[in-house]
Amino acid sequence: MRWIRMLSLYFERTFEYRLRSLLWLMLPMINNMTLILFWTGAGMGSSALSTYYILMTIGGLLTTSHVEYEVSEIDIKQGQLVNYLTKPISYYWMNLLNEIPYRVLQMIYATTIIGFFLLFFPRALSITLNMLYFPLVILIFTLGYLLSFTFKMSLSYLAFWFKDIHGLMELVTIVIIIMSGGIMPLPWYPQTLQTISNILPFAYSGYYPVVSLQGVLSLNQMITVITVQGIWLSILLLIHNALWSRGVKEFTAVGQ
Repeated sequence: MRWIRMLSLYFERTFEYRLRSLLWLMLPMINNMTLILFWTGAGMGSSALSTYYILMTIGGLLTTSHVEYEVSEIDIKQGQLVNYLTKPISYYWMNLLNEIPYRVLQMIYATTIIGFFLLFFPRALSITLNMLYFPLVILIFTLGYLLSFTFKMSLSYLAFWFKDIHGLMELVTIVIIIMSGGIMPLPWYPQTLQTISNILPFAYSGYYPVVSLQGVLSLNQMITVITVQGIWLSILLLIHNALWSRGVKEFTAVGQ
């Protein structure tokens, strides 16, 4: 009952500021529409490419966490973390619960976007997904979001030791966009960048959820993606727990 009550309060707060989430939706949508126009003008446009960028917009809504700013700037630097240390629920799970309403709201927006394109621009979407694989797609998206959330939580804990990590977070954001296929599909990258992208966790929270929904991946490829996602999530959880246990010892009630 306690968890349900907490979740309901988070839902109330999220839907009270639903316009803010809509504005966060418009930014990646405009960027990806610009990329579609760019590649079309370069003579490389296709239905599959349009589908990729449309789904990349939706994938960003569903799998990209932005928890790092609130954790580092408000909770750690301004000392608000003290309000969570005495609660019987871990800080990780408190933030994860707080993120769930945002994912639900973003899912509503994502469904609206797909419905809009299917209704008015049916040729712009080319999804060949076998619906028997849809449960695997849901699992890939879920693990992709957990990867993004856990990585961002771990990154934000650097604020325990550094006075300003804003520049670092912006740099990491650029790396994530490139390595997760946000600029162009990973197969278009040079072989070296493809190899690096497949080693790092970012493609497994951005690119692979998108192409799994698009229907590009086979069953064996989906299982491989899920396996790698599970390995990276385990590694990131270990890093997260280590940073938290050491970082909280540096914290004082007045922040940094």
